[in-house]
Amino acid sequence: MSKCTFESLPNELWFIIFSYLSSFDLCQAFLYINNTRIQSLLTSIHHSLNINFIHYDQLHLWLNSDQNHRNRFTNMIDTIVLNYSCGCQTLLEYWEKTFNETEQSNVLFASVKRLVVLQAEHRPYSLVQPILAPLVSSSNTLQYLHLIFTKRTYDYFKILSDLIDYRVSVHTMILEVEQGMLLKLLSKSIT
Repeated sequence: MSKCTFESLPNELWFIIFSYLSSFDLCQAFLYINNTRIQSLLTSIHHSLNINFIHYDQLHLWLNSDQNHRNRFTNMIDTIVLNYSCGCQTLLEYWEKTFNETEQSNVLFASVKRLVVLQAEHRPYSLVQPILAPLVSSSNTLQYLHLIFTKRTYDYFKILSDLIDYRVSVHTMILEVEQGMLLKLLSKSIT
């Protein structure tokens, strides 16, 4: 009977194993294994960073890790999902600091193509000018922006206005309002 090792598994089984982990956990577990086949498999799939799946302590440790270590993972990220949480706020503050002001380039997430922001109404002042405006400059790759608002409030209009003022435009932009206009605003506009 031949001896079977973990590394001798077929690619299909590797992809099944990968499917049970978030991109963050997957890369933390396998990205630094010195095996070209595993590295090739990791880079062949699309990776997303969803802050909901990262514990705050993990995020803090990762943001404070060696830049080369951090960049190996972030260069593989093509989708980022943000929400309204302490971890998200920490990431946004760190991300804002990493923009190269002179070149207007996105250093932290150089290959991001899709950005989804949940509960966007909680971020009217920390999203458009510090993050989105530099992110959509000519040297960046963002192609899809999806802002999801719980309800249409003043902050919805603030973000919409800022998108126009800062000339933020990508191939696909979706501004979604889950609950529609507030009844008070609707009744005031009728009278």
